[in-house]
Order: sequence, then C-alpha cells, then structure tokens
Amino acid sequence: MTKLSSRKQKAALFVVATAIFLDMLIYGLVVPILPEYAVSLGASQTDIGLLFGSYAVAMFVATPICGALSDRIGRRGPLLWGLLGLAAATLLFAFADSYWLLVAARILQGIAAAVTWTSGLALLADLYPSEQRGKALGIALSGQAAGILLGPTVGGWLYQLGGYALPFLFAAGLALIDGIVRLVLLRDLPDRKSEGHLSPLSLMRSSRLLIVAGVVMIGASVPCILVPTRPVHLKEKFQAEPGFVGMLFAVPTLTYGLATPLIGKLSNRFGHRITISLGLILIAISLPLAAWPTSMWMQAASMALLGVSMGTVLAASLPALADIADNSGQSSYGVTFAVYNTAYSIGMMLGPIGGGALADRLGLSYSYAVWGAVAALYLLAVQRLGSRRGVPERKG
Repeated sequence: MTKLSSRKQKAALFVVATAIFLDMLIYGLVVPILPEYAVSLGASQTDIGLLFGSYAVAMFVATPICGALSDRIGRRGPLLWGLLGLAAATLLFAFADSYWLLVAARILQGIAAAVTWTSGLALLADLYPSEQRGKALGIALSGQAAGILLGPTVGGWLYQLGGYALPFLFAAGLALIDGIVRLVLLRDLPDRKSEGHLSPLSLMRSSRLLIVAGVVMIGASVPCILVPTRPVHLKEKFQAEPGFVGMLFAVPTLTYGLATPLIGKLSNRFGHRITISLGLILIAISLPLAAWPTSMWMQAASMALLGVSMGTVLAASLPALADIADNSGQSSYGVTFAVYNTAYSIGMMLGPIGGGALADRLGLSYSYAVWGAVAALYLLAVQRLGSRRGVPERKG
C-alpha cells in the first residue's frame, strides 16, 4: 500500500465508522423518549410496538434495493443520501404532532440505515484487500456498539434538560457536521462500481453465502432474546431496579464494541470459518450460563461473554461475505452486504419472538439452553464454508 492509498483507506474507515455510529446513536436516542410521547398522542401499547417495529421492517424491505443501487452507481452518492434521509427523519421526529408522523419518521430512519450500512460496508470492501478487511470491518462495527451504548443515555439527559424536541435537534446538528465531513473526505475517494451486477436472488444460490447469513441471524438474535426475558428474570431473582438492569444491558454492548476490532484481526489471521466457529461455541456456552449465575457480578460476567460471542460471529461474518463476493468474480459488495443487513433484520425479529415463546413454555434456563444448542448444531453447517478464499486454513 502506498502512503496515499493508506490515507484514503483511513478516511473511508472514519466516514463509515462515524456513519454507523450516528445511525445507531439516533436509533437509541428515541428509546427513552418515543413511548411516552406516543402515548401523549393517543397511541396504545400495540401502536408503540408497531412504531418501534417499523424501523426493522423498513430496513428489511429497503436493504436489497439499496445494495443493488450501490453496486450500480457507486458508494459516495448513497452515503450522502443516507445521511440526508437520517437528518430528515430526525427533524420529522422533532416536529411530529401525530402518531402517524412518528411512524413515517421511523420508516424513513430505517430506509436511511439500509442505505448507509450497505454502501458504507461496501466502500470498505472496495478499498481494503481481503487480508485487511476483517480489522477494518471490525472497527466499523465498534461504531455500532458505541452508538447503541450512548444513544439512550444522551436522549434521556437531553429530554430532561430541554424537552421532547431537543434530542432530535441535537442529532440533526450532528448530522449536519457529519455531512460536511463526508463531503470533504469522500470527494477524493475512488467511487468504484461493480463491473457486473448480481441480483439478490442469484446470490441466494450460493450455499456458502446462505450459511454465513444463518450465522448473522444467530448473532443478531442473541441480544434480542435477552430483551423480553432478562429484565423479568433479574427483577424476580435479584429484585433489580430498572436503572441497574439498563446498566447490565450496557455490558454486552461495551464488550462487543471492544472485541470487534480484535476479532477482525483474528479472523484475518486464522480464517473466517475458525473464527465464526469459535463465536458459535461461545454463544452455545454463554447463553445458557446467563440464566444460572447466583450473583449480580456473575450476571455481569455472563453478559460480557455474550457481547464477545456476538462480536465474534458478526465481525468474522462481514469479511467472509466480502470474500464470497470476490469469488463470484463480480465483487458486488453492495448486494452482498445487503444480505448481511437482511439476515440481521430477520435475527432481530426472530430473537424476541422465539426467546419469549420458549421462555413461556420451557422456562428461562431451558429456553436459553435450546437457543445455545441451535448455535452449537449450526457448527455443522459452518464447516461447509471451507477455508478463506479457497486455500487451506492458516494454523498461526
């Protein structure tokens, strides 16, 4: 790598990590604010569920389209459009005076996220060679963890300080600053377009890609399994107050963010299959353990291990998908990372539904054990991935 190309790579990584951070910051910003405001507009609990779920649905529908568009026209334009969409959604939240305007803002937010994630991750795959992608994509994912961790806290404090609109106006200001930075840094970056164009349906014929998509679903489902079940368990067994439960849920997010850059480097060194397998083993062990600890310190330790396990499978899955795109001969990274987003969205939907249903029927301990067994059994499918880029796995 020349010094110039290294500078461009770092500029792209900064843009993408910041974009993902801002997206997830605003995603979390609404958590302590929207339910109460929606109720003041006459929304029921069902309406609030629809409001929060509309983000994932919009992202799920828009992702394949955004990925294909990114491959056809390049990455710079969609990265700027995604930011404009996010800023518009944020301002719509700030001035919404009806429930359906809130839903519209949430849908626009989901579409903007689909644009940002697919084009941003594809840009990194364009600029980083295979042996460096794991580390770069891992650093980008740490922006996700930081945004999720800070979003609810920032939103809650700003809401208390200045009322409903202030958090969203603050976020719109951040989007404006980010927009200026993107315009400056993206201007000199190469805007690669795929020579050929893969359709999402044609990618579905790749068994290796489908296997990695399954890994992403499992990784994304882990925190979503905990959300409907863990707070009740902590309240019943430890009489934990909501504030402490919130702090405990920050633990896996923090370890996830700290682990992903390191996991990316390990994936580059030892191969994606081995790293993904390690992550699935950690999930199979740590998820059942999360229901057993008899002290809050052990609960925190199990949550920390869950964050590492989730980071391990997801940080290794991204470069694995990029390598699959390379092996297709067309490097359609936009469509390929659209598969990642789609699988992640499905995991976000399946986690709370499956976790809640199993907990009702089997109890918490057995439900977590079943989910851990699914991760363990999926190791059999992962072994079919073979080595990275068709060469034997490296032993060290």
